[in-house]
Amino acid sequence: MHVKDVMTTPVVTLRPETPIKEAAALLVRHGVSGAPVVDEHEQLVGIVSESDLMALETTPDPRSRIRLPRWRRVRVPRRVEQVMTRDVVTLPERADVADAARLMLERRVKRIPVVAEGRVVGIVSRRDVLRLLARTDGEIRAELQELLSEEILILGRFEAQVEDGVVTLAGPPDPRARRLAELLARSVGGVVGVRFTT
Repeated sequence: MHVKDVMTTPVVTLRPETPIKEAAALLVRHGVSGAPVVDEHEQLVGIVSESDLMALETTPDPRSRIRLPRWRRVRVPRRVEQVMTRDVVTLPERADVADAARLMLERRVKRIPVVAEGRVVGIVSRRDVLRLLARTDGEIRAELQELLSEEILILGRFEAQVEDGVVTLAGPPDPRARRLAELLARSVGGVVGVRFTT
């Protein structure tokens, strides 16, 4: 399954010059935990997450101190471009969802912008990937059975059963047909394993 099949679109985006307060309000209003930052040409230039903005709220309240702090001039970020991450992991629309999941785990990111020619066309999040895993066995079986019936002239007749995301296929013993049936089964979102009846 490709990223374009699970990504969220349209995407909530920010501009580098967006004020921090406005960015925080936008994330809260749309119920998202991060947003790509695009320039005036809609080209991706960064990404801002809740944690980038929450860092600004970690300064202790001076009223909680017994001794008065020494006041010094501190440069406080005011715009998104001052807190955004500039080195952004991206994916093309035709990337495999499994690659997106692997990248999220390796890079420890919660979302990845999907780009076409530098423009943000979608965003894939951990929740989007989990939505696939949460598909019911019935949904998986219906989609797979439809795929198998479309290829019946090439594969022969295969019947699928699904339990806890594991597909059991019954059909011709031909190794080539079984390999193709397995590939079809693994292309269905929510499938965690494939086996054949003997």
